[in-house]
Amino acid sequence: MKKFLSLLALILVFNVAVTSAASVEPVTDNAGLLKPTEVELLNQRIRDIEHKHKIKIGVVFVESVGNKDMITASDELRDKYFSNGMNGGIVLLVAMDERKYEMATDRRMVERITDSAGIPYLKDAFQSSLSAGDYYGAADNFAKGVDELMTYYETNGVAYGQRAPGELDPMAAAVAVVTSIILGVFIRSMLIGSMSNIHHAMAALDYLKKNTVKLKESRDTFLFMHVQRRPRSSDRNDSSGSGHSGGGGGGGSF
Repeated sequence: MKKFLSLLALILVFNVAVTSAASVEPVTDNAGLLKPTEVELLNQRIRDIEHKHKIKIGVVFVESVGNKDMITASDELRDKYFSNGMNGGIVLLVAMDERKYEMATDRRMVERITDSAGIPYLKDAFQSSLSAGDYYGAADNFAKGVDELMTYYETNGVAYGQRAPGELDPMAAAVAVVTSIILGVFIRSMLIGSMSNIHHAMAALDYLKKNTVKLKESRDTFLFMHVQRRPRSSDRNDSSGSGHSGGGGGGGSF
């Protein structure tokens, strides 16, 4: 009887946990940035993407994360509400008081959306809208970016930014070309050196006919100088995959 009650309690706890995770909507706006109709539309679009790729996606706007840091807060949201997707989960957390955002991916999603290429791709997709105060557009572009990266993974068998099996490595090709050129020059020099009727000149003057050219004047004339200045990137304080436990992610300021 005790074993039966213990098993029943375990089943109830499991069902409550699954129901709790499944009942959370993809978009949570605790900062009052979106209209109810916008939240409803975003939820529907994200649910379609989740069903399409068998993943979980979260977009959470808050006034503040309190005494927590952004990485810890995003990891907790991911683990609590968005980690039950078959192919992984990802959450975007936006804190308005610090004007910071952080993305967190779980262990399955980090294989599909990598810290090195996938996270920067998502930043490029939504950060400009976030900076402009278009919070609906930022959330929508984030979801679209996740959809595009998942589609890329499912089509190519590798994450965006990674080479498919058998694909040519540009760096290896460049090294091969340079090595071939160096080897060709070396072989050519050996062949020339082995010829008895050809010798290297000891100096450049050996190629000139003496007393055929006389310089009467020698001077340098400065013509002009062109200076081009480019502004340095102001996108500081960005993180990418550092500090996240149980997966990856990255964030920045807006």
